[in-house]
Amino acid sequence: MALLTEGCVILFLFFSVVEGGITQMNTPPQVSSYNLAAKITSTTVVLNQPYCYFNAAPSLCQVQCDIYIVPAVGPGMANFNSDETNANILQLSPYPTAFATNSSKNYFLTRVGMLSSFPCVASNTITYVRVGSDGNCSSTNCNGALPAGSTVSFKYVLINTTNNQIIMDTSWSSAVTLNSVTNPATIDNGLRRRSAGMIIITAILCVLFFLLLLLLIFALIFGRRFTTFTEREPLPVLGSLRVKKYETHNVHEPQSYTNTTYADDVKKFSTDDVLTSNQKPTAPDLQDSVKLQRYQKFVN
Repeated sequence: MALLTEGCVILFLFFSVVEGGITQMNTPPQVSSYNLAAKITSTTVVLNQPYCYFNAAPSLCQVQCDIYIVPAVGPGMANFNSDETNANILQLSPYPTAFATNSSKNYFLTRVGMLSSFPCVASNTITYVRVGSDGNCSSTNCNGALPAGSTVSFKYVLINTTNNQIIMDTSWSSAVTLNSVTNPATIDNGLRRRSAGMIIITAILCVLFFLLLLLLIFALIFGRRFTTFTEREPLPVLGSLRVKKYETHNVHEPQSYTNTTYADDVKKFSTDDVLTSNQKPTAPDLQDSVKLQRYQKFVN
């Protein structure tokens, strides 16, 4: 046990430097090592969480210390180094005005979590901190968006919540350049910006669409003509159905029916328009085959 304690003390002294009562750990924040999409955007950066960064902190810090992250742009690093021992460090550079003017301090602090939430134990899950995820927030220590296209450096600090004093911090990370935002009005969307493959695909699709439209027009034209033909010129009907006018054999109320389709052909078969029930011809009066057929049909 004694050897383990001695080893921890030696390790602590090796990886730390005490400056003005603040212990500095030589373990700077790093951009996340996970294969994540958009690790660096125009206003945000994904960093590794501070697991095992402050493992040598006093035991009391497990219940009364919080970890904060400090993003700094340009002169913000020097400004924070000067303000680090100030008793009001959490209020000296509030987020809404941190990067507003030339006289701003160009840094802000935002809380990551309690020290006890980041033990020196390897995690099996993907863990990271996205700096700037709160967007254009308005509270003093919110996780606000970083200045678009700027170059930012980061450090973790350990703050005693009883007096809001920094007791430990890390060294500054390497500078991270955010993506620049492009003005949509400056984007060239002319044909020269189109690839050859895209132009060919667009041309093929246009031709296919034209052919499809042409086939649709032909289908509508010829379909209407076919419908008109079938309505005006019905198929001829042969046999006994070629009857122009006859009486329905209704026992109670016989009624005459005229087939208008063959109204023009009625004189070809008989001079009479219709044989009614009041006209009961006899066999000797039927002088032609047509009248004979009608007589037989009427009798039956």
